[in-house]
Amino acid sequence: MRRGFIFTLDVLLAFILVSTVIIGVVTTQINTQALYQTYMREQSMKSAGDVLTILRTVPLNQLVPGDIIETWIQNGTLNTTLVSPDMSPLDILATYWAVQPLYPSADYETKAKVILNYVLSSLLPGYGYEVMVANQTFIRTSSPNTITDISTSTVILSGYSYNKTPRGYIARAYLTKATVTRQELYGWFRVLAGADNGLNVLNITRVIHLPLDAQILEADGKFVSREGEDIALYINGNYVDEEFGEIYANDLTPYLKPGDNVVSLVFSWGSDEIGSASGTTMYVEYKSNSLEVEDPGVVKVYNVVSERTGIMYLLEMFVPGNITSINMRFKVKNVGVVRLYYGLGGKLYLLLTKYANPNGDAIVEFTDDEIGASINQILCGGKDCYEEFKENISKMVFDFVIGFDAYYNNKTGYWEYEGDTYNDSANRERIIYGYPDSYVKIEYVPRTVRTMYSIPISIYFPYGDPRVSYTGSGLQVEYYLPPTAEPWYADWWVGYTFVDYSTIQNLYENDKQFYSGPLGRYAIRVAYTKLYDWMMQPGKTNIFEIRMTNGNSYVRNGDTRGIIKYFIQGYAGYGDIFPYLLQGYPTYKGYNLTYYYYNGATVEARTILVGDPPYKSITVDELDPNKYAVDDAVLRLFDKLNYIDDKNPGEWRVSPYDGSQQNPIDIDLPSGVSIQTASMGNIPGLFTPIPVTLRIWRGS
Repeated sequence: MRRGFIFTLDVLLAFILVSTVIIGVVTTQINTQALYQTYMREQSMKSAGDVLTILRTVPLNQLVPGDIIETWIQNGTLNTTLVSPDMSPLDILATYWAVQPLYPSADYETKAKVILNYVLSSLLPGYGYEVMVANQTFIRTSSPNTITDISTSTVILSGYSYNKTPRGYIARAYLTKATVTRQELYGWFRVLAGADNGLNVLNITRVIHLPLDAQILEADGKFVSREGEDIALYINGNYVDEEFGEIYANDLTPYLKPGDNVVSLVFSWGSDEIGSASGTTMYVEYKSNSLEVEDPGVVKVYNVVSERTGIMYLLEMFVPGNITSINMRFKVKNVGVVRLYYGLGGKLYLLLTKYANPNGDAIVEFTDDEIGASINQILCGGKDCYEEFKENISKMVFDFVIGFDAYYNNKTGYWEYEGDTYNDSANRERIIYGYPDSYVKIEYVPRTVRTMYSIPISIYFPYGDPRVSYTGSGLQVEYYLPPTAEPWYADWWVGYTFVDYSTIQNLYENDKQFYSGPLGRYAIRVAYTKLYDWMMQPGKTNIFEIRMTNGNSYVRNGDTRGIIKYFIQGYAGYGDIFPYLLQGYPTYKGYNLTYYYYNGATVEARTILVGDPPYKSITVDELDPNKYAVDDAVLRLFDKLNYIDDKNPGEWRVSPYDGSQQNPIDIDLPSGVSIQTASMGNIPGLFTPIPVTLRIWRGS
């Protein structure tokens, strides 16, 4: 199993940032122009390169006495908002040079000259010197006696640009928790058994897990029998309903609870086959602080009990990524033979047959190596095609069918069940033990990377949804994804009417085909992920279509419902560089922020803590994302949490701000949750590199 990657971005981002910004000096060029007459004169001559190295590597407070430093801080020569005594003289010079036009009244040019003249006169007694910044003279003491007496060195600094603040703060913001309204659609795989003249009873039981803090808001279910036989529904041991043909339960909330929910379907009084048919689904809507999602790569096999006959189990599976391996394990009781088929359209290919135990428990496994070898031999005539096979089935749902004392009759196109249509006297109870005893594990490389900050969101399409239209023999769905959405996958549980094996099912997204293949006799589902850039596009209305050709099978009108899943990131990474960290810093280290949340009906005022104490009380409207790093990070985060009706998508610095009363966010931030920030200070901006040149010569 390959889960969505979950990792912390802090270390990676910090590493990339620091690796980038400490480029500092990328090259030093020394061009000594002095032509010395004697060896002694050459030894006594100061090297501009050595001095420039000191100016760019040694902190100012190691070159200037402490009392001078203190005086400079008090009189403003050292503006500690922009620079510090821990910086080198060249960094201070470049910073002051860059901001001079931003604050002309502060006269940073003169301040830089005071500092640099003091340092150079200390390092170069008896020498004249000239400092040039961006090829223009910044300081010059005198003129050299002869041009041959000059030593010159140039250093290239990055992180500075004229008329830009070169140093400041960057910040990121992330949620520690979020309350999300979750929507889940659970579909049932087709599981069938022989009716044995109405004598057999088939019990299909699965466990549906809801978070322990789940507040169940809505739940309904549609449960369909194979051939109109009797079906009874039990949830957590409680009888819910019983009907011939199908059960439609409008309100299942009284039967569900946080944690594990045991749902049992009991089929009986059938004439041919009994079991679950296409369209068997259950919908649950709930609120929870949990951001966990079930991995589609772990297929939890149902617990199945057939009182008299063998069993057919259709696994119509899907994973949102590129499959790397498939492994299956089944624990069974009183099952003699287990057969594994691969299904494509009207054909079932017998891949493997294994013997279990007709008189007790047994474990049967189908490994990836075994499945691959069988695919190569049976589907490809001995050629190595398994990798291509896995690539193809990664695009949509794919079918493996298991026969537990049952086999597919290629001549008739029907399943034969031991204890009914063959070996009629072999009537005994057969059990498939459910998960975790039985499962399918699909390892895959996900197309959508999930982090610990990924917030799961769904778009649900109930029966009769006006966004779903039934056109001819297929259907069409229109849906909109928010600009900040990261698509995961779409999952449609489709009500098909199978007529013939010649029907081809064609799948389109935004009028481009991404799949075409024969419709299977037992088809129940369509699922897909973002395979191409033109699919599932955020910030746009997308159109999904099923188009049928070549045959007469069709999608039943009104019998399909589905869900589209995507993520919103509760994380805003490091952004631009700002001159200030947050409002009131360093007196305050965080905010007590008032913001607004839309609960689906009304807009509510809320407060949340940002950063660390002490906190400054502030509203979203009072934030300044053009000046303060934390303000910018919070609004970038709120922009992602405002996905339903954002007044200005992607424009977090434009009023009305995300999280304001006029533009509320759509994620509920529960009591006790906070927005954590991480900042980095003294960061140079990544601007055009500038040359700083030092020329020195002997005094007269």
